[in-house]
Amino acid sequence: MLSWSQFMNCEALSKSKTTILLHVHKELVSGKLMLPSLPSICVKIKQIAARPESDASSLGKAARVDPAFCGYLLKVSNSPQYRGNVKVTNINLAIGRLGMENTCNLARLYAIRSLFKSKKRSMQAWLQRSWEISTHTASVASVIAENIDTDVDPEQALLAGLVQDIGCLSLISEASDYPELINDDQAMEVLFDSHAATLGAGIVKEWGLGEEFIEVVRNRDNWSYNDSSEVNLVDIVQVAKLHTYLAYKKALQLPKLSSVPSFQKVMLNQHTSPEQSLQFVADAKQRITSIIRNLGG
Repeated sequence: MLSWSQFMNCEALSKSKTTILLHVHKELVSGKLMLPSLPSICVKIKQIAARPESDASSLGKAARVDPAFCGYLLKVSNSPQYRGNVKVTNINLAIGRLGMENTCNLARLYAIRSLFKSKKRSMQAWLQRSWEISTHTASVASVIAENIDTDVDPEQALLAGLVQDIGCLSLISEASDYPELINDDQAMEVLFDSHAATLGAGIVKEWGLGEEFIEVVRNRDNWSYNDSSEVNLVDIVQVAKLHTYLAYKKALQLPKLSSVPSFQKVMLNQHTSPEQSLQFVADAKQRITSIIRNLGG
């Protein structure tokens, strides 16, 4: 992949595209780009859950404002991950089965899913592509956290995997007004590589997700990351993203798995070779597919 400076100096780059890219770059650097905010249902659920007196009934009352969100909670509560002996058809019972913390996490996931949708046709293909990469990464991250010796919570790994490319959304939105840019895969990838990490870190900070999540986004595709001797959230998402890129035929962009510090910590320290790691993900395909389905993928 070309760097920003290499791409901008490419002889094949048209004058009009150069002008567009420089304009977009200026908007980003100056901080004028509008960052996405979380939908109101997520904010409302989070506020109610933070009250000591809150219960499933109070959360259910807030959730009913958004019928689609209620449907999502019912779907997840009846999924193999949470399913009990009886099918749940009542939103309060669904929240009771899921628990307050999981309901809040699901509100975030539902809200984030809505950000990957647009009526603007020029954005749809890129948003769908980004969503597929994000849901696959999130699902693999969750499965890794479930199966290795780590203190990282699988639900946190799921959310981190889902937001690690969130900075791409603002870039897709900005580029959508320029057909010559939005239809150029290489130019868009250079834009993502140059700005998605910084933008994304600003977004998750604004959302109040915490420093751990900011680090995940800040180190998007930074394969040299090596900040801790212990396996952390960044490491797990890094390894999940590597496997996702391999699944989506992006291997040419990747270093050798065994040379990546996060892979060494997460897999090699578990006495797992690159080949065994690939087999582990292949064997977990059913579980990964189930999580993707719950995410709406």
